[in-house]
Amino acid sequence: MLKKIRVKNFKCFKDLTFDLTASDYSFNQELVKDDIVNKALIYGKNGSGKTSLGLAIFDIVQHLTDKQKLSEKFLEYYSNLNESKEEVSFTYTFSFSCGEVTYSYGKSRSMELLYEKIKVGRKVLIDYDYRNSEKQFVDDTLKGTLNVSLPDNKLSVIKYIYNNTPSGTSPILTELMNFCNGMLWFRSSSDGNTYCGLKNGGEILDEALFKSEKLKDFQSFLKKFDLPYDLDFEVNNGCHTLYAYFDKRKNKAIFSFIASAGTRALWLLFYWYSVVGKDNLSFMFIDEFDAFYHYEAAKEVVKLLNGNSEIQTILTTHDTYLMQNQFTRPDCCFLITKKAIKCLKNSTERELREAHNLETLYVNGAFSE
Repeated sequence: MLKKIRVKNFKCFKDLTFDLTASDYSFNQELVKDDIVNKALIYGKNGSGKTSLGLAIFDIVQHLTDKQKLSEKFLEYYSNLNESKEEVSFTYTFSFSCGEVTYSYGKSRSMELLYEKIKVGRKVLIDYDYRNSEKQFVDDTLKGTLNVSLPDNKLSVIKYIYNNTPSGTSPILTELMNFCNGMLWFRSSSDGNTYCGLKNGGEILDEALFKSEKLKDFQSFLKKFDLPYDLDFEVNNGCHTLYAYFDKRKNKAIFSFIASAGTRALWLLFYWYSVVGKDNLSFMFIDEFDAFYHYEAAKEVVKLLNGNSEIQTILTTHDTYLMQNQFTRPDCCFLITKKAIKCLKNSTERELREAHNLETLYVNGAFSE
């Protein structure tokens, strides 16, 4: 699981630390796993950096995996425009079965590494400077007889070692790479199926749903949101098209043509959560997850995700209705600015309890940003 990330000089952030260490609240314990926040909600004003935080977390996918990269439009202005230095640095702290793993690196651009460093506890396993061949330490237990003098800084030494050593040689790198390969960032359907991680390439939702053989599951999913559609597939020009039927199937319409923006957003969620990511999702960040949802639909989505402890989930939102202890708790709900991100518990001197109405406190200015 991701426990903490610190990012410097990235986009709107000069120096930001996002700490997911949980507190000892006795309620809603399913939102926490191994003393780490497993289900987080992030609030912030427009332009406060909610999207940039997601992009920072998923920078690791760019160079460690072969999964879908972030779109260039998100990385056009990579370093902080208020700073003259080019180096952007990231430090991730993970909690794995092998222990606490810290992975840090610096970049000049999204695909140009300056250095990488990884350690378990206090033991350094890799300390690799791409700018100085005299400072390229790799522990023998990782590299074995492998030559790790890489030709340029566009290839991660960690990815290189992982891809060129026998499976199981390094449980540490295996856990790190498995987690990163299971990471997914996506946003609402306003930009279409915009995503990073987990898989590669685009896919037509109709055809993907047909191949998954999950049509009945999808209909049951929609019914939870008071959308009792009668759905089925028909073949058009050799492709499977999803239709909705009405008046005892006397009338029909292509589902994607009549679905509202909110319904399409639910379809996209089902696609990622139940079709593509059913067995391999480790971490999911949904940007503006409820941009097209009624507050009751947003509530149901949160309840659905909260019920799955196997996936660490972060949602950005403006919906203060969700800021209550029925869905979250003070250490799982965060406020972000360009300077800091803090959970509600650490944003006030007040002792927050289960009976407190977090939404009312927030609206009344009880939390400092």
